[in-house]
Amino acid sequence: MKIKSLMVVSLLCGFLMLSVIPSVFAQSTFQIDTANSRIWVEGSSTLKDWTAEVNDWEGSIVTKEDGTVESVSVKLSVKSMDGGRGPDMNAKIYKALKAEQQPTIEFNGEGTGDGLATTGAFKMAGQEKEITLAPTGTLASGLKGNHAMKLSDFDIEPPTALFGTIVTYDDVSIVFDITLLKK
Repeated sequence: MKIKSLMVVSLLCGFLMLSVIPSVFAQSTFQIDTANSRIWVEGSSTLKDWTAEVNDWEGSIVTKEDGTVESVSVKLSVKSMDGGRGPDMNAKIYKALKAEQQPTIEFNGEGTGDGLATTGAFKMAGQEKEITLAPTGTLASGLKGNHAMKLSDFDIEPPTALFGTIVTYDDVSIVFDITLLKK
């Protein structure tokens, strides 16, 4: 009788495992939790270092069955960027990034097959460049990373202030610290 009960329990466990395995290894979509995440741009000028927070954006990550990234899509609103120095400075940011003609900054990439690394098209100020992002962290705990670039690579004239006495340097970094919600 004990052997028969043990066989029944083993069969039930086997069926339960078969029903769980596809959900563990299935393709998954994660929405970026914008309320608990942050994206910003860091740079420097002849006066001081600066940061411009992005306040309106959206994005998602799709993973393959093996847990590696299949695709990433992120869209940032240029006019939501805030440099923390008031509307005049923000207007300089929007003008430099050509917000009237190109109101968004976008990244659409595909996984490289190496964990969370993604390569794809980064569009800013009417220009498109291929970049690779290799964040740290996990999909469950959140992802952090940054990408250094030059404004001149996107035909962006660095903003100036005080009749050109303060000049933004060409090197900037887009930095992210994101939390994900499984859809």
